[in-house]
Amino acid sequence: MAERYREMRENWAFLASVVTNGFLGLAASMSGKRRKPKLTSPDDFISKDFKALMKRVFGEEAQPRRKTDWASLVEDAKEKGLRGPW
Repeated sequence: MAERYREMRENWAFLASVVTNGFLGLAASMSGKRRKPKLTSPDDFISKDFKALMKRVFGEEAQPRRKTDWASLVEDAKEKGLRGPW
């Protein structure tokens, strides 16, 4: 399943995104309006359900969140004489 997601995102969805962005740029240059087209990303071509499944499977284990100890950082800043909102 992970290999399928990687292949979709790096190959097919990327290719679809490049082609779509190319057509959008061409259409924007031919139109009379001078505004920047909304560009697409490879994630726009992958099912939301499949992305949610991949996030549940690999989300928390792949990138654990670090918690910052703000109290020690504030004390260090106070010792250095820095002003802040604390």
